[in-house]
Amino acid sequence: MRIDFTVTNNFGTLSKEMERGISVAIRKAAFSIEREAKVSIQTGRKSGRVYTRVGRTHQASAPGEAPATDYGVLVNSIQTKPESAFSFVVGVGAEYAAGLEFGTTKAAARPFLRPAVLKVKPQLEADLRKIFD
Repeated sequence: MRIDFTVTNNFGTLSKEMERGISVAIRKAAFSIEREAKVSIQTGRKSGRVYTRVGRTHQASAPGEAPATDYGVLVNSIQTKPESAFSFVVGVGAEYAAGLEFGTTKAAARPFLRPAVLKVKPQLEADLRKIFD
């Protein structure tokens, strides 16, 4: 599962300073999304069921909450990579990530990436506005 950030130039010629500013803003947003997604999984309040497995007690997330971390596989699989100066990918390598984000026929969604995007979006818009104002 991945989220792509790409800015296309519909403004004609941009100055090198503007290009650099746009690249920095997109990079900042991409890494902020990665951080927000990880934080929501690791520290967000969880209110799902509590169960014991292999001598460990675990509190799961309830539907609609970010997933509760267990062994850290999901969190460690979230990575941001640049594809170009104006394109960054926030990817999640865990096979089960899409099922958590969107839900399955057997489990309700536990979104973590889309809420991170929504949280970061206003700052990205503000950063881009500063470049073009």
